[in-house]
Amino acid sequence: MKNGIRFLIKKIKPYKLRVTVITVLSVISSLSLILLPGQIQAVVNYIEENLYRDMSISDVRGPIVLFFVFLVIYSFGNFFQGKKMSDLSADFSAGLRKEIDSKINRLPLSYLDRQSEGDIQSRMINDVDTLTTSISGTIGSAVANLASLILCLVLMLTTNVFMTISLILATAIGLFLFSYTFKISQPQFVKQQKMLGKANGQINEVFSGHLVVKAFNCEEDVIREFEEKNRELYTSSLLSRFLSGLMQPVMTFSGNLGYIAVCVTGAALLVSDHGGVSVGKIVAFILYANLFSSPVSGLIQFVSSLQPAAACADRISEILEAEEMTEETVKESLKSVSGNVRFEHVRFGYSPDQTIIHDLSATVTAGQKVAIVGPTGAGKSTLVNLLMRFYDTDSGQIYIDDIPVKSISREELHKHIGMVLQDVWTFKGSIRENVVYGKEDVSDEELKRVLKDAGLEFFVNSLPDGADSVISEQSEVSAGQKQLLTIARAMVKNAPILILDEATSNIDTRTELLIQSAIDKLTAGRTSFVIAHRLSTIRNADQIFVMKDGDVIEIGTHEELLEKGGLYSELYYSQFDDNKEAG
Repeated sequence: MKNGIRFLIKKIKPYKLRVTVITVLSVISSLSLILLPGQIQAVVNYIEENLYRDMSISDVRGPIVLFFVFLVIYSFGNFFQGKKMSDLSADFSAGLRKEIDSKINRLPLSYLDRQSEGDIQSRMINDVDTLTTSISGTIGSAVANLASLILCLVLMLTTNVFMTISLILATAIGLFLFSYTFKISQPQFVKQQKMLGKANGQINEVFSGHLVVKAFNCEEDVIREFEEKNRELYTSSLLSRFLSGLMQPVMTFSGNLGYIAVCVTGAALLVSDHGGVSVGKIVAFILYANLFSSPVSGLIQFVSSLQPAAACADRISEILEAEEMTEETVKESLKSVSGNVRFEHVRFGYSPDQTIIHDLSATVTAGQKVAIVGPTGAGKSTLVNLLMRFYDTDSGQIYIDDIPVKSISREELHKHIGMVLQDVWTFKGSIRENVVYGKEDVSDEELKRVLKDAGLEFFVNSLPDGADSVISEQSEVSAGQKQLLTIARAMVKNAPILILDEATSNIDTRTELLIQSAIDKLTAGRTSFVIAHRLSTIRNADQIFVMKDGDVIEIGTHEELLEKGGLYSELYYSQFDDNKEAG
């Protein structure tokens, strides 16, 4: 909880001016309320002293006027405090979400690979909402309640010491019960937020893969898993809210006990005629008891709100304080890229005890089409991830035109490399927006040409709004069409270096023949790396890198590697035999 509170204080600091204004307004509002009983006491004392004499309203005009002045100050202070607090809450949550979004873009893939997408979404949405809601009613009020408590205590002591002591003792009982409840409820708030993240993660996974769930008849298993997580979330939420909900009844009991203590003590003092107690003092003290319990309850509410706030702040801080990608020491720029790529003794592992690439050295000449093949887990995708600087090498260097990629900013590096992944990604927007993603000033003629080369012309023309038609996850766009869109996106980028990671995996055989021609046009004159499992698609590659266990064990053309009779030959003929048997 301490870490969460420290993080919360750190994030509120930029808003300290507005917090100060809110605090001042809250203090003014609270203190004006505390001064009301004094005016009532003056009026009651006047009536008690002059009960059997002539009384005039002019004699108590001062206390009455002050009463309404303090009441107006309290009302206006409360109004402006609420308005300022509402604005601050909106800005705080928006700023925190923006910071998380920006942070995610600076985090390495190694961190994101270990996290559930649903859990990250839960931190960005649910945790930020809970954090903002928890502190929105307490920022500024803590200082105001403390000031009110001190002033109220001073006024009570000056009124009567014995009644003050009786009220403090009654309140102490409630504080003891509160401290015990607070201690056992805090772990449940932490567990509640964790289980909320896990439940969101499971929901996100199931919704994104609902076709697989249905295809394998796993609906009951998925429902059972969700029910288990939901039950744990329900239990932790119920306990945390129940224990937190006990705090208000405890303080209500303490406040009522305080009323009884004040009345009994005041009545005893009045009957014994000890301490100069009057009816006016008892009436005022009953009001003080109410006002005394209000800041005490406010402070307790402030401490209670810190429980969910601290739990959420802990989870948010885990993202914002996570180690970012290595700092870029930009020394070189890529103004004009030829496309020469060289790997020198590259070594890399996703963890210290899991080395994927041991000692890789290879050279690619500008304009060459290089195919990267090998069994699953050989390091093919890892190699292009290192080229793109999604990960940095543990040792060794990768050069582009004799410039180490580590001395080039990732942003500039990505400008010169186009990429088509096996896992296609499209977003809700028009086809035009999906294709020209990341590039500006693309003319209609250029877009039309790219869509034609990518084999999307007929599909786009069949849509009511053509290239301006909006697609989304719910749109009836096939996996193959989505992959064609990502290929068109790479064509529009027109980068000197191209990476195709199983770019034709979701395309039927006929479309593959059409798109293969477009890819040949796209790769002409450019350095291209093609990761392929269907070896028939890379026969015309200038070089073929055959990888096994993280190392390039064979390099050559299709014919050279077949003559060599090594791993490539085994892979190729095994596919040929499989296809023959399938036929």
